[in-house]
Amino acid sequence: MQLRYATLPFPLGWLAVHYWFVVFEPGGACHRWEVWQTKNAGGTSVGHLHCDLKGPDAGVGGGPARIAAEWTGEQAASIRRILENCGHYPYCHRYLPWPGPNSNTFAAWVLRQAGIAHRLPWKAIGRHF
Repeated sequence: MQLRYATLPFPLGWLAVHYWFVVFEPGGACHRWEVWQTKNAGGTSVGHLHCDLKGPDAGVGGGPARIAAEWTGEQAASIRRILENCGHYPYCHRYLPWPGPNSNTFAAWVLRQAGIAHRLPWKAIGRHF
């Protein structure tokens, strides 16, 4: 289980990043979970919440994807359980780049729901929404 991020296109990339989760399945498959600014844009979606809209390694227009954190064992299982039931995310049908809710709001919500104390940096605009 990984939390990844990439910078936004110029000039927004100086100020903000976009976070998403990558879930690795037995046998090598993986899935990308994130909130996107467009509803039902592709992959499997519930409003702005998408699974597999983009490939796990794809950036978002401002630079390459990077790994922010990685979890295994019970922590990874806890995140997986939240993602498998992420229809409970309260902002599936609402998106605002600033102040949120946005992709970073979703990442912070999943981590809180999973009981994982991982602090997102200041560039994760929307993390406190």
